[in-house]
Amino acid sequence: MNKEYLYHGSPVKVDKLVPSQAYDTGFESGCQYAVYATSSKIMATCFALGCVEENKDAERIMLPQYGNKMLFRNCHPNYGGKGYIYLLDKDKFSHAMGTQWVCHHEIVPDKIIEINVDDYLEYCIVE
Repeated sequence: MNKEYLYHGSPVKVDKLVPSQAYDTGFESGCQYAVYATSSKIMATCFALGCVEENKDAERIMLPQYGNKMLFRNCHPNYGGKGYIYLLDKDKFSHAMGTQWVCHHEIVPDKIIEINVDDYLEYCIVE
């Protein structure tokens, strides 16, 4: 039987992912104290690109109207840097909403894929 994976993207490489408080202005289920993962590798890749803040109003947003792209406001991807996509055992997560899944305890990834941020700039809208 093949294991099913979810993805978590981060500009930081770590050995294990630990729960943290998430904030989603539109959905309560996006505000849990958890490790978040997604069934969309593209979405995880967007989060792996980082967010270099230009000022205190920096934000990055993924909404359906942008397609498979991340909108960067008052920030930009970590140009020239690395990002990391974590492959996580789907059986350790519960569904939150849409493509989002949550795990309420620490989790060690089965695999970590290192990416070059500049190879994925087509997923970015920088305002």
